[in-house]
Amino acid sequence: MARHKDAHAPRAIRRYGNRKLYDPGAGRYVTLEDVARIVAEGQDVEVVDQKTGEDLTNLTLAQVLLEGVKQGASRIPRQVLTRLIRIAAGPASAWGD
Repeated sequence: MARHKDAHAPRAIRRYGNRKLYDPGAGRYVTLEDVARIVAEGQDVEVVDQKTGEDLTNLTLAQVLLEGVKQGASRIPRQVLTRLIRIAAGPASAWGD
């Protein structure tokens, strides 16, 4: 019997000490490329350190972007990347919650 999940709840991904990512919903390890595909398909993700419970979502999403840029697969214009850096360097209060 399939479990029904909240369509708006982020997909939980666990990161282990060996830097492997595990998707408990799919019951398998996933790669950064898999995470990129999940997000591209419109699903939000939440990456949490298995041991400490620390939220690693932003770090993981940044890694996904970096890998895409390094592999030349990213179609992100340079102006957008520059803007992201400037926003990230600005005051945290500009983001809100």
